[in-house]
Amino acid sequence: MEKQINWGILGAGRIADKFCTALVNTPGNSLVAVASRKEESGKAFASKFKAKRFYNNYLSLVNDLDIDVIYIATPHVFHYEQSLLCLNHNKHVLCEKPMSISFHQTQEMITLAQKNNLFLMEAMWTACMPFMQKIKEVIAMDIIGSIQYVQADFGFSTPFDVDSRLFNKALGGGSILDVGVYPISLATLLLGEPSGIQSFSKLSSTGVDEYANIILQYPNGATTHLFSAITTQTAIEATIIGTKGRIKVDSPWYMATDFTVILNDGTTKPYSFPHLTNGFEYEILEVMNCLKSGLTQSQLVSHHQTIMVSKIMDELLKQAGVNYTIV
Repeated sequence: MEKQINWGILGAGRIADKFCTALVNTPGNSLVAVASRKEESGKAFASKFKAKRFYNNYLSLVNDLDIDVIYIATPHVFHYEQSLLCLNHNKHVLCEKPMSISFHQTQEMITLAQKNNLFLMEAMWTACMPFMQKIKEVIAMDIIGSIQYVQADFGFSTPFDVDSRLFNKALGGGSILDVGVYPISLATLLLGEPSGIQSFSKLSSTGVDEYANIILQYPNGATTHLFSAITTQTAIEATIIGTKGRIKVDSPWYMATDFTVILNDGTTKPYSFPHLTNGFEYEILEVMNCLKSGLTQSQLVSHHQTIMVSKIMDELLKQAGVNYTIV
């Protein structure tokens, strides 16, 4: 019988709930343990998903010898410290996006994983979904020609609350890190590293960005227009325009099941890729395949990809005037 992948979950909040909903419905996986510092809710989470064990501290989780890989599902300001904890205890890591709050932190996390010969992947689930693989295939087949322009937005409206994680600088608040990582990742997945970065942002009274209006330019002349916001609801759509046609991705594009190819002569072709559960299963399957193949990084969400996104976000935060307290 093929060995199952044994998982530990670090953090038991909303995103971990969605992840584990997919995990327990993806064959070949076993949920060994959940760790949460909120003991009552953490125990309820572990019970809901039938985890074998619950820990009220993270050190016990990383010392559990039955665990192969740990999914870090805490706010991104904690990713750096917690990933290093896991990697220093010989655990493979799937870390929620963004990988960290700075390029320096991200680079150090990847360096440690490589040094210890451990798997580390940023949990950019969009990059693992079938619709994204098909879009990359359509582009590679030159169906829409050379990419000239990419537009993608991700914004939602939430009331200002000084105590909210979204507006708290100490917790890495702001739109760029929270949702800007999605359109930035799309741009880098399709076009690579930009040669020019320009952004205009609005800061809240707590010093985090409420929105970021982003232009990226590439050496071949292609450009992207990206927008992220935590106080403005956007369409959450994406369009990829090439010399022969365009791709329109339905809302919400970051977890899409459908998109349409529209050629310049008016020909249209729709594509549909319904999720097996809720979309998180694809990154789970990618981690499984990588671990079983002895890989230390994913080709779908490579270390280089994560580094590019982190560098871009560093520059955007600098231009916005947002300075987090970082190591």
